[in-house]
Order: sequence, then structure tokens, then C-alpha cells
Amino acid sequence: MAQQEYSIEECTRPNHMKSKLQAGQVVSAMSIRYSRGIEIVGYAKAARMDGVLVDLEHSSIDLDQCAQFTMAALAHGITPVVRVPGLAGAMVGRVLDGGAQAIIIPHVKSAQDAIESVSAAKFFPDGTRSAIAGLSALNYGVFPTIVANKAVNENVLCIIMIETLEAVAAVDEIAAVPGVDVLLIGTNDLTACLGVPGIHDDPRITEAYAAVTAACRKHGRALGIGGLYARKDLIEKFIGMAEGIGRFVMCGSDQDYVLEGARRTAGWLSGFNQTA
Repeated sequence: MAQQEYSIEECTRPNHMKSKLQAGQVVSAMSIRYSRGIEIVGYAKAARMDGVLVDLEHSSIDLDQCAQFTMAALAHGITPVVRVPGLAGAMVGRVLDGGAQAIIIPHVKSAQDAIESVSAAKFFPDGTRSAIAGLSALNYGVFPTIVANKAVNENVLCIIMIETLEAVAAVDEIAAVPGVDVLLIGTNDLTACLGVPGIHDDPRITEAYAAVTAACRKHGRALGIGGLYARKDLIEKFIGMAEGIGRFVMCGSDQDYVLEGARRTAGWLSGFNQTA
């Protein structure tokens, strides 16, 4: 019996997060920094997160463990997002080869940085990502190279971090770079650059969000909100400011959720030891 053939459309794994952002919706992603078992991905799915964010910048997770998380996310039908440690393009291709559907690039300060970041995430004709066949992104289907390249490129979500004063100043040029999908504000690093580390209520933070949101509207990008898990009020504020465009929200890490639940229970039980 002849082997059944599938079309490129049938084999391409959908990137649900990218589709929702393009539709102007709000998407959620839980960061993974301290867990090592892939069960954490199932917990994110059960919590109805849109994706998991494997954080290679702020963890000791290696590429092998990263691939376990990204493949688990694909199996659960949620989007695997990976934040690489820096601008070095070689890491981008490796995590995409391992199953990631979205890449977060930190430390971008200029349009040139954004151009190089997008290029590292895209195959020819849109970038310089090194060619490879048998990708999980295509369910291991075999297709003509140019056909496969275009299908994979279309599905990759490129998220550029805006976390320095230089990036905020160049945000319009960065947003104009073809292939950029999301401008993600690293709020904590930005407060440090402003000399007010951790002071998220500083009016200059709101001004930065306004500038980035304006650039997103002008160039058809989504807004990313990072570092504000403990400030639901500010998340709601910035989501509202970006009404009508896609919004990507970093929703805290595995450590945040474990500690939050443990402290709540321990606090409740310690109340029985209080004397009148």
C-alpha cells in the first residue's frame, strides 16, 4: 500500500498564540524557570494558559530540557515560547529546531538588532536560519525546501524585548522591521534603567508603554507586558491602553505559583496558633 501523503497545510502545527494575537486578543504565558518535569506544561494547559515560556535567560535550563518542555507544549496544543539568553543568533535556531514556536529576544536596542534577531529566526528567503529537514513544526513531513521554509517562517512568532532607554527611543524603527510580531516591555529592567528599580508606578513607565503601544498600532504589531505579575492593576491598565491590538502577557513563573499557594496555606494554618 502506498504511503499516504499529506499537504503542507495538514502537517504544519498551528501556532494558536500567533493567531490570537493577530486577531487582537490577549494571550497568556506562564514562565518555566525552576521546574524540570514536563508535568508543569500539563498544569499550564489545565490552567488554560495559551502557552509556556521557557526562560533560558533567567534559569539554568539547558537546551535538552528546553526541548522536552517545547515538545510537551506542542503535544498539549499550547504554544511553546522560549526566551533566549541574548542576541547571539546561534541559540535561536537551536531552540526552534527543538520545537519552539515563538522566540523572545532580549537586549535589543536598535532596529539593526531587531533585523538580526528576525533573520536568525527565519529560513531563506526571509532570514539566515540554517537549513534543516524533519522539523517537528511540520510534524516531520518532507516537502520541497522552499515550501517548507515559507510554511515554517509564517508560523514563527518573533518577540522583541523593549527594556532599555535606547530601545524605547528607537521603538518606531524597531517596530518597522519586517518579521517583528510583538514588542515586549521588560518593565523591571526598564525601571532600573530609569534609576527607580521596582517602582512600576513611575509615570515614565506609563509614558514608555504609551510610546511602545503607539508604535505597535502604527506598524501592526502586538504589545507585550512583562514583569508585572504582582501588579494586576497595571496589567489591566496597559491592556486597556492597547485595546484593539494583540496583547501578550507574561503571567508569572512556576516559582511564583508554588510560593503563592504554599504561603496562602501556611498562613491559614498558622492562624490557629495565634493567641487572643
